[in-house]
Amino acid sequence: MKKLSTLAACALAALLLAGCSERTYSGTLTAPGDEAARTFTLQGEGGAVFSVKVAENIPVVAWPEGTEPGDLYSGRWPALRLSVKGRTSLFGEPVTLTASSVQIDAAQQPQGLTLADGTSLSVWQASFDREYCAPDGTVLLEERLGSEAADAVESVSGLTEEAKENILAFYEAQGILYDLPAQLERAWAAYKEEGQGFELYTLGQEVNRCAENSSTLWLITTVTLPLGGRVITEDPLCAAFDTASGEALAADDLFTCTGDELAAALLDAAGVTDEPRRSEMLAAFDESRVVFRPDVLELFYPEGAVPSEETALILGLDYTDEVKALLQPRALPQKAT
Repeated sequence: MKKLSTLAACALAALLLAGCSERTYSGTLTAPGDEAARTFTLQGEGGAVFSVKVAENIPVVAWPEGTEPGDLYSGRWPALRLSVKGRTSLFGEPVTLTASSVQIDAAQQPQGLTLADGTSLSVWQASFDREYCAPDGTVLLEERLGSEAADAVESVSGLTEEAKENILAFYEAQGILYDLPAQLERAWAAYKEEGQGFELYTLGQEVNRCAENSSTLWLITTVTLPLGGRVITEDPLCAAFDTASGEALAADDLFTCTGDELAAALLDAAGVTDEPRRSEMLAAFDESRVVFRPDVLELFYPEGAVPSEETALILGLDYTDEVKALLQPRALPQKAT
């Protein structure tokens, strides 16, 4: 009997140690907590319910834009997704969770979206993306929040305030280049058809610096579009700006010829002679899809633009004498000189 008692005691001790060890619990806060008592109720992902206690000195980090630590108690958001690190008790219902840190990962927006068939979607704002969820909680589409024009402009040294304002005005006028409602409808239709096999759609847009020299700055807008499930395509658009004024530069400020003549010359430099591919590429040529990089000039054709190609097409041209002859003096990136 004494041996059995010892084994039971060891088992109990192991159980207590497991209960006392720290781990991270993920869940949802759907009702404001008690700020005076510094407690709130967390609905865990596995269905467990935790009564969370947050001491005064415990750090609370709020990642999504517009949120703050006090939102655990404010009720400003319909729901919050949380990660809570701490120790749980072994007894009681709900289980007591003593937090050593709390992180607000996402906030449900007060206003959702309604699809064409009347289906209501909830919208969750996280740090670097926005999620659009079906009524059952399935994430239909993830909208990535990448670098904005303001971030790209701030990374460039030597620009005057006037130049910055003019560049930002260009991108404000450009706006968002994808159709969010249409992509949500596509994702919803795929979810209804595929059920458990559905994979979320991904969408996004960001602006980054791609090349520069003493007089010219090039920024590239990259639009991420879903082809189906997690398969995406990236569609780049390049714009050039005068570094002194911030004014956008036209094609004839950058190239010694434009339009069909430029397209033919670039395809010659790339060695594209086979038909019907060459004719298709000439017809689909777009000067805004000529991307200036420090070491190479890229010709981009989005998926479907060249019928004989099954996917998007990128041609990379070194800055040879032949290519340089097609560029105005100000249009040669710094590393290509």
